Amino acid sequence: MYSKYLYLTEVEWYMNWVNGGEVPIKLASRYKSNTRNGILTPDENQIHESKTDLNSLMPFIKFEENFDCKNINFKNITINGVNLPSIENAKLYKEDGLILSFCNTESEAIAKKFEKKVCVKILDINKLKESFDKQIGCEGIMENCQYTNSHERNHFLKSNLDEWQNEFRIFWKSNNEKYLKVPQDIAVLVKTYI
Repeated sequence: MYSKYLYLTEVEWYMNWVNGGEVPIKLASRYKSNTRNGILTPDENQIHESKTDLNSLMPFIKFEENFDCKNINFKNITINGVNLPSIENAKLYKEDGLILSFCNTESEAIAKKFEKKVCVKILDINKLKESFDKQIGCEGIMENCQYTNSHERNHFLKSNLDEWQNEFRIFWKSNNEKYLKVPQDIAVLVKTYI
């Protein structure tokens, strides 16, 4: 059992977390934006696994916005006298699913960067996940986010520009946004920031 912190936009929203009401769980794609701002990032729900940044192969090879490939392999390719790097089992695609993000610490500075007004402490993240797994109908994955200055991304590997978030996530492979019932006595109010 270990605790996590959840920052909420409106003060009254904490009551459903503390008293065991219903809360919305949104798709990862809802947090995608052309600019990086608070909870919004340009690389949300992007999976990019490759030793070489596949976007760096332009203009020779261009991957469209909705490109979806999970096994890119090529070697010994020369285009107009330019040798392209060998690519082996690379992945570049979008993967949506339900996501719930927490913070490993309570911080007024983080709350302000998120533009949030209240913080609740989740007393047992494992118990919360078990309850939500049952309600969603599939087992979620939960872990701390890692941060990188490389091109690689997944649901738990984010840009080092997001490192200030100190984020812990739960991800479910489900494409329908849901309202879920929070178990009673799972959270307590920590602080309001207004």
